[in-house]
Amino acid sequence: MKKEFAFYLGAIVALFLLLLAWLFSTPEAIARLVAPPAGPESAVVKIVLKDGHGSGFVYNGRYIITAAHVVGTESKMKYKGADGVARDAEVLWANKAYDVALLAIDAGLPSAPMTCRQAAIGETVTAKGNPLAVEFVQTEGKIAGSPRAIHGWRSVYVADISAAGGMSGGPVFDADGNVIGITVGGMIAPMGFGGSFVGLTFLVPSSAICGLLSMPEGALA
Repeated sequence: MKKEFAFYLGAIVALFLLLLAWLFSTPEAIARLVAPPAGPESAVVKIVLKDGHGSGFVYNGRYIITAAHVVGTESKMKYKGADGVARDAEVLWANKAYDVALLAIDAGLPSAPMTCRQAAIGETVTAKGNPLAVEFVQTEGKIAGSPRAIHGWRSVYVADISAAGGMSGGPVFDADGNVIGITVGGMIAPMGFGGSFVGLTFLVPSSAICGLLSMPEGALA
């Protein structure tokens, strides 16, 4: 009985060692083991423009969602992920009323999940993007007001998140890592929209984005 136990134990150890040898047999295999798992931050991109930049996120593997005012009138543009590699994107549509645009890309970067639910007032959220000359950062705050039409946007949340130029189009995540909206602007004072930033940001709700994605060409407006 002891001999049989020793035999089976030896066989199990041998199989385990063979498995380890296979796992570490190539650099690619080693990279898979030591690389951190892809999180929502891996889906954030920088939209590269001729006279500036914006932000966005990879959706469903082959698309980028960003702000319509980032895209402007362009039909093609460049974007890059945190790996710094420049890639091509094609603008499929841009809805100016909601300030949302959809770009087509080749597969290559991880996607971020997006929820179609409405965020609750007081809910903690995290905005990611590329403010000014700083790339791939995040700020945290809370939803401060329910969706409303304001300053030309058809529907936006008010949030107490710090944001600056370059973060437009960047994803805003809930506590579960789901996109709950995208950044499209910030409140400035005095006179409401001219002067210095006051720390309030406007976000297009993901529920509105879900609606646009379900319509032909984003219900262009």
